[in-house]
Amino acid sequence: MSMKRMICALGLSVAVGAASLYAQAAEQVKVALGTEGFVHMPLFVALDGGLFKKHGLDVELVKFKGGGAAASGLASRSVEFCSCAIQNAINAKVKGADITLLGRMVGQYASNVVIHQELADRLGLNASSTVEQRLAAFKGLRLAVSGTGGSADFLVRFLGQQARLDAEKDFTLLYLNNGAAMLAAFAQNKIDGFALSSPASDSAVLEQKGFTLLDMSEGMVPELDGYPSIALSARRQWAQENPATVKAFLAALNDATQRINEEPERAMKDVRKRFEGVNDQVYAAAWQNNRKSFPKTPYLSDAEVERAIRFLGAIQNETIPGSAADYLTQMR
Repeated sequence: MSMKRMICALGLSVAVGAASLYAQAAEQVKVALGTEGFVHMPLFVALDGGLFKKHGLDVELVKFKGGGAAASGLASRSVEFCSCAIQNAINAKVKGADITLLGRMVGQYASNVVIHQELADRLGLNASSTVEQRLAAFKGLRLAVSGTGGSADFLVRFLGQQARLDAEKDFTLLYLNNGAAMLAAFAQNKIDGFALSSPASDSAVLEQKGFTLLDMSEGMVPELDGYPSIALSARRQWAQENPATVKAFLAALNDATQRINEEPERAMKDVRKRFEGVNDQVYAAAWQNNRKSFPKTPYLSDAEVERAIRFLGAIQNETIPGSAADYLTQMR
């Protein structure tokens, strides 16, 4: 073999070896999801856009039936992270689980409430209706959410309280597994409406004659405007023992939030296949409608966690012990 060929072969061998070493070095982690939809968008962009790989992580998403189940999966060590309602992590900690908050996926309570347009007309609701009028419309409704103890479950119960209604008496909560099941039930008039994030809520409005009762992604309810409803959590001991993994995960999410805000067209293309069952009109509308809910960074503040503690206490009619430091681990 000539010297030139030997050098080329050696270079190829080194390149292959380096690629092999990188593949071996990529750390595998699993993330529990309690719901589907745009509320996990930084996670989806980081995964589909190659940003986790950039930071040396091989990430797998695991779907659970609701945020409560996802948090239980985290506590039982079947996953390393959970992308679920911020209240799930706080409740798990209160009940003795070694769970800590690490970051956020959205900067709004972006599960929208949609009802049939015909029902809205019957109730005298339109685009000019006040928040108070919209909340009062909850009385007697059959509303679906994705799972007990999930983000939308907490939301609808809180909104009922705002209207001075009891979720156990004044309206009916039904638990359906995913957006497809809700849209099917909505189309068949088996439910009056549902609370879920985009693109299901957009699809109901654009394709099934739905009416947006409450646009949470736009901060329509002042008490929840700017509320970080979906958070990233992990077991505290695991996070403390694996700080490099946690920091790499958050760095990938930070890259994703920057791409979403600075290069939205690219981010849209990154995750398009994930929503391939959604037509282009609904997909574009979902991105437009959620523009305010996408955070600038994935990092949580003490003030946001304190707000979540108060919110959870109000829903559950109990005092949540401790302060933000008891529930949040800052790792940058």
